[in-house]
Amino acid sequence: MSDAIDSNADELKPPETHSNSQPAPPKPGAGRPLRLVIPIALLVLYWGVYAALALIDTGMSSFMRFLWQLLALGVLSLAFSLWWLLLGPRRILERLLVFGVVLGTGALAIAALDRSVLPPVMVMVALPAIISLAVLWMLVTRNAAPRVQLVGLLVIPVLCWAPTSLFRMEGISGEGNATLFWRWTPSSEAIYLEQLAAKQKADAAGIDAVEPVVKIAELSPTDWPGFRGPLRDGAVRGVKIATDWEQSPPKELWRKRIGPGWSSFAVVGDVLFTQEQRGEDEAVVAYNADTGEEVWSHLDEKTRFEETLGGPGPRATPTFDNGRLYTLGATGILNCLDAASGDLLWSRSLVKDAKAEVPMWAFSASPLVVDDLVLVFAGGKQDENLLAYNKDSGEPVWTAKAGVHSYSSPHLSTLAGVPQVVFVGERTVTGFEPATGKQLWQYEGPATQTYASIQPHLLGDSQLLVAMTQDGGTELLEVTRGDDGSDDAPWQVASQWYSRDLKPFYDDFVRHDGALYGFDNSIFCSVDAATGERNWKRGRYGSGQVLLLADQGVLIVQTEQGDVVLVAADPQEHRELARLAALTGKTWNHPVLVEDRLYVRNAEEMACYHLKLAD
Repeated sequence: MSDAIDSNADELKPPETHSNSQPAPPKPGAGRPLRLVIPIALLVLYWGVYAALALIDTGMSSFMRFLWQLLALGVLSLAFSLWWLLLGPRRILERLLVFGVVLGTGALAIAALDRSVLPPVMVMVALPAIISLAVLWMLVTRNAAPRVQLVGLLVIPVLCWAPTSLFRMEGISGEGNATLFWRWTPSSEAIYLEQLAAKQKADAAGIDAVEPVVKIAELSPTDWPGFRGPLRDGAVRGVKIATDWEQSPPKELWRKRIGPGWSSFAVVGDVLFTQEQRGEDEAVVAYNADTGEEVWSHLDEKTRFEETLGGPGPRATPTFDNGRLYTLGATGILNCLDAASGDLLWSRSLVKDAKAEVPMWAFSASPLVVDDLVLVFAGGKQDENLLAYNKDSGEPVWTAKAGVHSYSSPHLSTLAGVPQVVFVGERTVTGFEPATGKQLWQYEGPATQTYASIQPHLLGDSQLLVAMTQDGGTELLEVTRGDDGSDDAPWQVASQWYSRDLKPFYDDFVRHDGALYGFDNSIFCSVDAATGERNWKRGRYGSGQVLLLADQGVLIVQTEQGDVVLVAADPQEHRELARLAALTGKTWNHPVLVEDRLYVRNAEEMACYHLKLAD
């Protein structure tokens, strides 16, 4: 019995070791190879969602895509933080130290940002980089000394946050991407103001001073009196151009720097009219159409509008009528100027008259002249949203309720044989009697997520195409009137079709031979005007603009990047005919074609090109 016990005891004894032998220390990463599975899975999911949103045409607007990206980053940050604090591979004090360094350096970096940079922009850049590099570092150093891994985890946040203070921001692209420049480089506005001051000094001293002489003629059929042309439909009539730009390339006649702003041109005779920002002053400027030299300028001093996403400067386009120029500035100053001299004839403040605040993206409605009235949209929470003034005196004539928040412009149309002013608000489309402001009819659309900025488009005697939101698409309305023959006959508005195949936001569309051509978010497309069904969708031109040469079936597309592209107005296929690198920098302004002259501008420069006319 004792022998058996002794035998068992011997089996339970640990093996003998030599006195100079030590057990092998555990490897730094031993026993926790699966701890990084969770953060790696989180990163794969996050970057997969990010790539899908960036590369796949989901039909989302830039705003909705931004919200999804923000949500994805929020989920990643929260899940990773919980994993790190509860299950991270370091001791709890080290985990808290790393977490504190990430938050502390982030707070310091945000405090050091250039004032033009939105903090969320840099957070969305730096935070995913910190998490990705941290996981990669832990994976690479899982078998290294603990101190090596800890030092790297403390250095990574500093390396990712520090560069954010080196940039300044000049707004965003149409797809919501920040436009970044080195912080120490001068902005295009600063360069322009320096050149402008030098020119004004030289002119005052009589050095190389040239007086641009132009004559304001009567309006001709080929002139461009205001926003998107005589009918505000983006169509050029009576002009055909040569489309083979290899054989007959456009010739640059002049190029000039210009102050920031998203105003387009009104063109009358030999004069261009536009608006721009000049430092703290908002400017209405007349330029010689042949040379680009300034003819006159009117300044509203100490009137500067600037917001981070769209940048500084006025948005609306001047309107020419009978020798006068009507302009609406970004802060709501409505001016009537003598078109020949720039002398101020009268001025009104929409902020005062409509008891409204300056909208987040500025007052943007281009004035509309109808008979003896000039109409503008002011918005605001009162019922005085659409305002009509006597065009000669500036005295208020009528106000009407048209919506609280919209960036569209009043539009003159004739529906069911009745002339009327149509306005697209944030939820409604309304027809008004021009002389009195009496509401004729109203159509209420779906609840909005973004604000209207597109002009209504007349398709026929009673059909109106509207786009009320960036995400909502387009809708064809049939606007008819009762047939009892009386002035009080009721109006009826019925939806004919609704389509998400064409979702314009601040880039309008045109129509040619039964097809619509415009931007579905940032991709150019064609849609059947009778059904709303897509013909094709191609051409990544960003948030650009389009003109139609109505007599030729040719589209002039101004891309967001500044190129000018000729595209065939063909519902069967997308065909590029020619391309020209016309401007440098983000271009949201509408181009203008008057006879054989193409005028383009953005927030940095303007240029004029001679286009050969078709034989």
